Amino acid sequence: MSLPTFFLSHGSPMLALTDTPAHRFLKAFASTVARPRAVLVVSAHFETERPTVVADPNPEMIYDFRGFPKPLYEIDYPAPGDAAVAGEVAELLRAAGLAVDVAPKRGFDHGTWIPLSLVWPDASVPLVQLSIQPHSDAAHHFVLGRAIAALREENLLVIGTGAATHNLRVLFRNPGGMPAVDAAPVDWAREFADWVADRAASGDTASLIDYRAKAPHAVMAHPEDDHFMPFFVALGAAGEGAKGERIHNSYEYSALSMDMYRFS
Repeated sequence: MSLPTFFLSHGSPMLALTDTPAHRFLKAFASTVARPRAVLVVSAHFETERPTVVADPNPEMIYDFRGFPKPLYEIDYPAPGDAAVAGEVAELLRAAGLAVDVAPKRGFDHGTWIPLSLVWPDASVPLVQLSIQPHSDAAHHFVLGRAIAALREENLLVIGTGAATHNLRVLFRNPGGMPAVDAAPVDWAREFADWVADRAASGDTASLIDYRAKAPHAVMAHPEDDHFMPFFVALGAAGEGAKGERIHNSYEYSALSMDMYRFS
């Protein structure tokens, strides 16, 4: 059986503690997919110069954020890693002509443990991490995904986690202070997110890869595009001719699109 791939928006670290539509969606997500042998997670918060896969069998927690409530720093998510799966991923990347590093030790950053602790709270599904390259573009990350597409035939689930829109400057500089978590979405975030959903549904991969030139408000939605790159890894990993279904649509703090996608 060939598995679909997914992109999950993880938004603010408060997603782990706050009862929002996206939080509830992730809590129910596991019931909608077959239990995989392991998950390959591509997090926007794991950045390296070239593709790096983590072979750590027992990753520790990384609390890579500051200024949040104490309960967030007390969450422990002891999901195992899987060195054998990491080796499979590295071999596929090398077979595609990509230089790849294998990291023997690296913990779970919040782009990994926050969404997946909601999906599998019992921490029973092994998680293997693959990095993004923040100085490379969407085309590079799409190729990275295509190189690992065969994982879907091995009961391995590919999940990219990042953000459908990610402009924290707008939030922090809002004249009225930080918007409420359930504030109505600003127009530019909604218009950008809807454009992505339309292009994904039609399988218009070329336009998606060229989104910075073609999408409305692209630079406003992603002043830097690191949080959107896991989307392209998941899209590429879904294989030739894949289309994307937006399986969740909500907004937090007015400007963070929490869209989630299934690619198949």
